[in-house]
Amino acid sequence: MKQIKSTWSVMAAAALAASSMAAVPASALAAAQDVASLYGPQPPADATYLRVVNLSTAQARVALPGSVPAGPLAPGAATHMSVVKAGTPLRVAVDGKDLAFVPGGDGAANATVAGAGTAGMAITVALTREADGEWHATRVLAPYAQADGMRATLRVANFVAGCDAKVVVDGSGAAVFSNVASAHEATRTINPVAAKLAAVCGKDTSATFTLPALAAGDSYSLFVSGTVAKPVLTGAPDTLAWPARTN
Repeated sequence: MKQIKSTWSVMAAAALAASSMAAVPASALAAAQDVASLYGPQPPADATYLRVVNLSTAQARVALPGSVPAGPLAPGAATHMSVVKAGTPLRVAVDGKDLAFVPGGDGAANATVAGAGTAGMAITVALTREADGEWHATRVLAPYAQADGMRATLRVANFVAGCDAKVVVDGSGAAVFSNVASAHEATRTINPVAAKLAAVCGKDTSATFTLPALAAGDSYSLFVSGTVAKPVLTGAPDTLAWPARTN
């Protein structure tokens, strides 16, 4: 009888534990998962972040170092942010051919190998294509900042030579970004919002670009391209390719 009593005691304790777990609010479990996610694999502290945006009207097959696999890149699209380890050549190939970069921005933006000068920085490579099919690339470098958990993060990179770019709200003209020099990037946080925006170079304004609805913690980049007389505004979400795929 003692053995039977002991068995039933164990079963009762197990049932009580199970019912207690079932009573834990879903929000508490989600919070625990969020805490656990903080201890997931992180990029190396000295990593450089690299991505490519296709500002041409033709599809490109892009290969870049780090955590982003090679693949096709549609017109107007951007790759995920590739995590590049120190000592890795910052070589980008399009359609099987290594690109020569147009010098621009700070000296580190023109680095050929990830290292101390590019550690913790994000390099955006903009592709354009001439009528003869020749690809060109321009790079912009800026600090890589983690997204703000309470607000949305918005970035703009200016790839128009000779343009001191602005980004404004369509209709009201309220400035979202001002005085963004050519081959430079600016960053700010905003309240989660959807909006219609336009880029301005001098007296000329781009067609309207619809910023998708952003939530707190989201990060999004705008790209000013084209010419001073005919600026173009496009954009893409900032998505980090990490952990790196193993297959």
